[in-house]
Amino acid sequence: MPAPHASGAAYGWAGEQFPNVLSAAQIAQLASRKIEETLAERGETRRHELHLRRTTNTMRLPAGEITAEVTFPRELPYGRDFPALISVYVDGVFRQRATFYYQLTVYDRVLVAMTDIRTETAITPANARIEERAVDTAPPVTLTDFAKLEGRVAGRYIRKDTVITPQMLAMPLVIRAGNPVTLILDANGIAIRAEGVAMEGGRIGYTIRVRNARSGKMMRGKVIDAQTVRISG
Repeated sequence: MPAPHASGAAYGWAGEQFPNVLSAAQIAQLASRKIEETLAERGETRRHELHLRRTTNTMRLPAGEITAEVTFPRELPYGRDFPALISVYVDGVFRQRATFYYQLTVYDRVLVAMTDIRTETAITPANARIEERAVDTAPPVTLTDFAKLEGRVAGRYIRKDTVITPQMLAMPLVIRAGNPVTLILDANGIAIRAEGVAMEGGRIGYTIRVRNARSGKMMRGKVIDAQTVRISG
């Protein structure tokens, strides 16, 4: 992108003149503009704040057309510091590079725990509310209403006043250790069924240990529903 207009001042050594000065504020302006453009390309329209955390020195450059390229080695994470790498060119020739550090805070109306929520507890209006908070998730996966929970429950202990994120949730525990289950084994296209016992708890889609009730053989299988486990291998 074109750099902001550089002020003129004569600097140099070994006979080389540096009439252009690109201040730290001008470089920061370039980086900030690129950050906003990148957010727009992402479709990020939520309220946000951008804070410059660490700057660099003024650049002294030779005469010519100044352009700059801004890249983000760590992408644009929300809520923690990240570097913006600025490469500066004069008449298309690379001259200098600088690294600025920013922090980007994005806000959304999200689910927040009103009380401590124990593992396996459903998230409902009785224990959670919707309010604006800083978030670190993209819009598609941010929990902005109860419908987005999709039947999931607390997969771990959630403390009061915590923003609820998808990583904190899990499908309900449908099988517990000791429950009788039906074991299904596919053998050459034929489904063989047997009585079994769950040796540990499991959620739909999870793999758990089970025991064949007749032979006593230990196996592993995927939980299909509250009564069925499909044996692996």
